[in-house]
Amino acid sequence: MANKFKTTWFWTSLGTFDGQKGFFIKEKVARVSQRYIDLNEFSQNLQDVYEQLDSAGYDVINVVPISMGTSELCTRQSDGNGSSVGDVGFSITRGAVVVGKRRDG
Repeated sequence: MANKFKTTWFWTSLGTFDGQKGFFIKEKVARVSQRYIDLNEFSQNLQDVYEQLDSAGYDVINVVPISMGTSELCTRQSDGNGSSVGDVGFSITRGAVVVGKRRDG
């Protein structure tokens, strides 16, 4: 007999943005951001998990976000030399745990 509840989870890639590399000769490169995720990938992952649970005979009853914490150096630009004021902490939702309950029938 199958379990009454089933859980699964997914993790999403960090977002990317266009940056530059080099001092004299600038080259365009893709950089990874610690501030946001790829929302298209996140929504596709969530849809895939919902469809997997549905086809296995489960209804989704809960979605628990998975957060990733990080920090960045904060600098003061007003003094002209960008002196450090310390770290700033923040978190982003990076994935989710999805809980399904077996349909009775």
